[in-house]
Amino acid sequence: AKDASASGGSPNPMETVTRARANNRAGKSGSSGPCEPTRNSPCAPSTRYNPPLVRFKAPARARWRSRVRTRLAADWGVSVDQEAAMERAFSDLDRDAGLEIAERSHQVRQRVQGSSYFYGELDLKAQLAVLARAGARKGGVFVDLGSGLGKMVLAAALPGVFSECRGVEILPELHESAVKARGALLSDLAGRGLPPPSEVFLRCGDMLREESVADADVVFVFATCFPPEVMSSLETKLSEEMRRGARLVLVSKQFAGCCADFVPFGDNNGYLSVGQTHSKWNLDCFFYVRA
Repeated sequence: AKDASASGGSPNPMETVTRARANNRAGKSGSSGPCEPTRNSPCAPSTRYNPPLVRFKAPARARWRSRVRTRLAADWGVSVDQEAAMERAFSDLDRDAGLEIAERSHQVRQRVQGSSYFYGELDLKAQLAVLARAGARKGGVFVDLGSGLGKMVLAAALPGVFSECRGVEILPELHESAVKARGALLSDLAGRGLPPPSEVFLRCGDMLREESVADADVVFVFATCFPPEVMSSLETKLSEEMRRGARLVLVSKQFAGCCADFVPFGDNNGYLSVGQTHSKWNLDCFFYVRA
């Protein structure tokens, strides 16, 4: 085809635009110099060339998650130093160590039926998320039924939101390890001049018989391997003892829909997916309020 400008005719606007775009992609301007777009210039459409796509790379996601964790921790007043103190207190008591202790104790003396000795725990991020979701009031009481190594109790105490945090564990070996970890944490915090946590009380005994929750504002139960008979007894106990308006957090188990004493509360009908230690799988967490 003939060039319209060479024959004396007016230039073809579409041909000019196409040539300008090709030059832009090639990183060079036309023969008459860079295209300076004006309101009526035929090369103006080339200025609307899509900008390069900014991809959301993995490092950016990691930074975003870090900001979320920092903000969540800040909401509960847990500093980096306090978190490090928790890690030191449980340096040799990870989830696998807790499970091994529970298995040995169960072999020596079977205190509960079936596999109810199974040991599980949430990571600190999940613990803080659960506490924030439970909507604990300042100066309230936190109770963990089946507290294991005491990590949830100490996590609840660390920000100083509750006036008192209690835990009860039926296996003596787990209870003894929890008491040692509590002592190590308190000494570490005091030695570094960090804020003291809420008062922490750990008891060795049967959660169904030896720990009242009548004064509790938040009751936490890691019920992953509780058999139906334990869940039934637990529901009866909590229905009889918990005051109206108190919050209940159940991990891995739900109360039957016919239970009118406990009503799901919060977003997603009282459901939250939370991370557990040393596992890529999340756990189901259910939130109730005593009606």
